[in-house]
Amino acid sequence: MYNVVCVKFGTKYSADFVNKLYSDIARLTRSDFKFYCYTDDPTGIDPEVNIIPPLGRPTLKGVWNKLRLFDPAMPYEGKTYFFDLDVKILKDPLVRDDPEDWKKLSLVSSHWKMGKLYNRLSNYDVKINSSVMTWDTSNTDMQEYWDHFNSGFRDYFMRKYVGIDRYIVHEDFSYFVFEKEYIQSKKYQPEVDYEACVLTFEEINVGLDDLK
Repeated sequence: MYNVVCVKFGTKYSADFVNKLYSDIARLTRSDFKFYCYTDDPTGIDPEVNIIPPLGRPTLKGVWNKLRLFDPAMPYEGKTYFFDLDVKILKDPLVRDDPEDWKKLSLVSSHWKMGKLYNRLSNYDVKINSSVMTWDTSNTDMQEYWDHFNSGFRDYFMRKYVGIDRYIVHEDFSYFVFEKEYIQSKKYQPEVDYEACVLTFEEINVGLDDLK
């Protein structure tokens, strides 16, 4: 049994994006899973989706709500997948069955990024993104992503970093990246010679029709 979780705060994405993500995974996967949505507005979300209401203070903005998923107060336990609402599921994405894959947080390798990028110790751009993540809540090290952020420097981190990708790298957390065959970038890899499980859109504005 896996947990699958998404985040919907604000009005950028409608409930239809949540429902689409849930239905696509349910249609394509062979694995048992329980689907959660952490949201400030459950209106219109399918009843099969387990709603996680806001956990209260501290109140976060935008993408920083994703970091709250590592709060031990979250109701799920065990092996957990996270997907952004603007990804397209191409085939069964719940395929990480090697125990080694679950020993650290795994994120997307943005290996297509070029130019002057830094991996740590600065606020420069990084070669990972958090549009898809996996982790195991039974590994208590995972709580450190949230505990470190919420240790008194929360406002500083939110001012310094564009989002959680740079926070994770520049605060020197250890992580894995997915194999290249798992993720394809619509923007940077319009043609590849493999069938990825997930298609990401990077900075492209995505409508619901793009995910069909």
